[in-house]
Amino acid sequence: MTAARVLILHGFEHHRSSDHWLWWLAEQLRRQRIPTAYPQLPSPDHPKADQWRQVVLAELAMLGEGERIVVTHSLGGILWLHTAASMDPLLRVDRVLLTAPPHPSRLVDRMADFALGDVDPAAALAAGAASTLVVARKLDPYRPGSIAALTRDWSVETVEVDGTGHLNPDDGHGPWPFALEWVLDSRARPQ
Repeated sequence: MTAARVLILHGFEHHRSSDHWLWWLAEQLRRQRIPTAYPQLPSPDHPKADQWRQVVLAELAMLGEGERIVVTHSLGGILWLHTAASMDPLLRVDRVLLTAPPHPSRLVDRMADFALGDVDPAAALAAGAASTLVVARKLDPYRPGSIAALTRDWSVETVEVDGTGHLNPDDGHGPWPFALEWVLDSRARPQ
């Protein structure tokens, strides 16, 4: 297999701030000459699932040959579920890192367009990638209950990170070496 190619998907109200670990990850990967797409998704404060999905499909089509990796944060993980549920099998990726996915009950108000409806997360994840790792804090304001409870039927590996927060700069996640380590080696696990 040829070198990795990475697509990074941000979440709700994200404006690609340089203090977020997603920015740091994109920068680190590019320094290592790993092709990395980190698109600013349209209207992050008032997102529309179909608009975001169209960007993801276009970016996936441009990723090219090699190990294809998707890294998501928060609503970006729900976006991945929507995308994978109905995308062309030729766009399937090798690995996905879903970080801090919100619980479906939190997809309200300006995020209501991302309600899962008929999307079966387990089927979408199986269709979209060969393997998926879900990483989240033990306590997350966007997820009542444990990450294990949320992903019980998803057929994915999960890792809980100690503490409270949404794996963003508000809870200390500017640079996050684990994310880089995982992209470079899928066996990496957060500390």
